This record gives sequence, structure tokens and C-alpha cells, in this order.
Amino acid sequence: MGTEEKPTADLSFLKKEMKSAFFPKGSHIIEQYSLGDSFYFIESGTVEVWKYLDESKQEVLIIGDLVSGDYFGEIALIDSAPRTVNISAKEDSTLFVLTREDFHRLLQTSPDLTLTLLKLLTARIRNAEQRENQVLIEKNRELRLQNETLEEMVKERTAKLTQSLRIIQEDLETAKTIQRNILPLGLKYVAHLDFGSRFEPMAEVGGDIFDVIRLEKSKIRLFLADAIGHGVQAALITMAIKAEYDHIKHSVTNPADVLFALNQIFSDRYGKKSNQFTAVVVDLNLEENQLTYSSAGHNEPYVVTRDRIIPLAESGVMLGLEKDVEYSNHSIPFGLGDRLFMISDGYLEQENKEGILLGETKLLSSFESAKSLDLNLTDTINLLMDDFHSFRGDASMMDDVTILGIGTTY
Repeated sequence: MGTEEKPTADLSFLKKEMKSAFFPKGSHIIEQYSLGDSFYFIESGTVEVWKYLDESKQEVLIIGDLVSGDYFGEIALIDSAPRTVNISAKEDSTLFVLTREDFHRLLQTSPDLTLTLLKLLTARIRNAEQRENQVLIEKNRELRLQNETLEEMVKERTAKLTQSLRIIQEDLETAKTIQRNILPLGLKYVAHLDFGSRFEPMAEVGGDIFDVIRLEKSKIRLFLADAIGHGVQAALITMAIKAEYDHIKHSVTNPADVLFALNQIFSDRYGKKSNQFTAVVVDLNLEENQLTYSSAGHNEPYVVTRDRIIPLAESGVMLGLEKDVEYSNHSIPFGLGDRLFMISDGYLEQENKEGILLGETKLLSSFESAKSLDLNLTDTINLLMDDFHSFRGDASMMDDVTILGIGTTY
């Protein structure tokens, strides 16, 4: 806040949903450590952002000012954690206020608001350390002017860096909660089919996103996408993917057209800078016992039958690279006893401490083991993940890993 770069977003459209509130000079708007449930947009006036450095409230850190057009308190709309700063009216100020209850109502009617919020959150994460370092520089200048000892200066800087790290970690935990809440991780059945999933990001947040819906009584659509990169940047892209996919998933006829539509959207709206991602869409027609799929650079899914393991060949370029790319539909039989597994490339591309790649041979061996043990769908997914972690041993995860499974018993 203050002189650092602020997240840019036009929030004027929210004013009609917000209530106006007047705060006279010197009044408290937000109190540190209190539970918050409101988001604020400054219509006029100036507010000051500051915090106590610890719960003793003996020492205060001035962070900066916010003016007309700025906004604050967005994290309170997502969780009910205590406020991390104080905000006071530096002059008579008029604010617009949005409560968490009003926000949840808006989310049902405006999915784009989720993406806007993630942009704010990511900007806050990116700017947190810079903001604290600027304050530390000013503090250190004051310490030198006061002829304090070097030991005291180091102690002060260490305390502020620890506080900065704590802020970043809190924001990452919030981003992690948001990402997990939009994934159908607890879903066990779709129509009469068993469904299971495992999602293990290599960091707090990841670049994999997936979805499963019942389009019609006898038609199920599955979607898995993998954004380039890791961490916060990749997680932000997945929020954009989810928001755009949600707009079209019910209306687009087949998997290839879904990928075409997403590619056009990302080429037009987001450009090519770090917004590429792979994806695969699968439609299951239960009435016709048929599986139709289309892939955009994503590693191949697998259909596991009683006597075969069938890879669904990869095709098409990844999304976001170039406009007007055509994608193809491919169909195979899918009936009673068949299972579909969709896996992100973080699984196959994992290396162990010796630098050996896990690869498809090891994956197929795990599938065979599950078949020989007559494991159900959920236990098969758990076996795949157990084999993955057993293979990598003490080596770090190299990418996010997602496994989706759907089908019936053999």
C-alpha cells in the first residue's frame, strides 16, 4: 500500500451492491486482531494503514495511506481469520461496504468476481515483501539517526522480515483454501459410476484444475487442465481457466469444440504471456456405451478394461499458443466394467534421486497390480499415488500431480 504498485481492477460495478458509510477523521474502520466480514471501497477521503508489531501493542508500524478508488478487506470475504492491520480515517471519508453475506450472494450470479478476487490476492502476495522491505528501510534510517547500536538494528529487521513472511504465508494459505474449495475433491459418485480423485500440488497452490459434471441423464463430462509453471502464478491461471470453462461447459456440444472455444477465449482475452495450458475433455455417453475425447497437448488418459489398458492418444497443441486451432474428437467403446483414468504430467515426469524418470512403463505396471489385486476405483487411485511416492523416495516433487478416475467394477 502507499507507494508500491497496487492491484488494478475496476470495482465500480460493485457500488450498486454496496452500502455507503461515513467515517469521521480519526475513527477506526478496521481493528487488528478482530474478526472481519466486510470489504471496503473508498469513495472519498484518505485512510491510514498501520499495525501493532506484537500483541503487547507497544510498538506501531505505519504501512501507508489508501485514497479514493482504493479498496481493502478482501480477504475477510473469503475467511473469518483475524484482521492483520488497523485502518483509520485520516480525514473525513466515505466508503462503500460489502459484507461476506452479500459477497456469497454475488458469487452465485457473477463467477467473474472469483477471478477478480484472485487477482487482488495474488497482487497482495507479490507486493507483501516489497512493502515490508520499504518500511524496514525507513525504520533503519530512523534507527541510524537515533544512534542505536547495530545489534538493535539487526533485531528490528529480523522481526519485520518474520512478520512479512507470516503475511505471505497467511495469504498463501488463503489461496490454497480457495483452490481446494473449487475442486470436487470429495465427490464419490457421478450418475451410477464410481468417481475418485487425488490432487497433490508441489507447493501450497498448484497449476492443475479439474471438473466433472453430468450434462444429461446419460452423459458425463470430465475436464482436466495443467497450466504452465508452478505456485501462485500457475494457480491464478487455473482460476481463469475454471471461470472461463464454467461459462461454456454446459452449452458446447462436444470435447473438441470445448477446447476450441477455450483457446479462442484465452487467445483473445489473455494474450500469450505465460497463459498457456494443456487440457483434455472426455464425454461419457452411458446410454450408447461410448467415450469421446479431445486433447490439447495433454498426456494421454487411459481406459482400463477387464483385459486391456488402452491409452487415449494425445493430439492437438496446447491452449493459448495461437488462435483458430482446430481440435479433433476421438471415440471408443466404454461400458460396464470399464474405467477411465486421467492423469496430469507431473506423475509421469517425476524423477527419483538417481534422476530416473517414472514414465509410462511404471504407470502401466501399477495398473496391472491394481487389476491383479481386484482393487476398486478409489483403492486403485490410492495405489497409483503410493507407487508414485515410493518411486520418488526422498526426491522433491517436480510438478503438481492430479489423478481422476471414473467407472464401475470389473
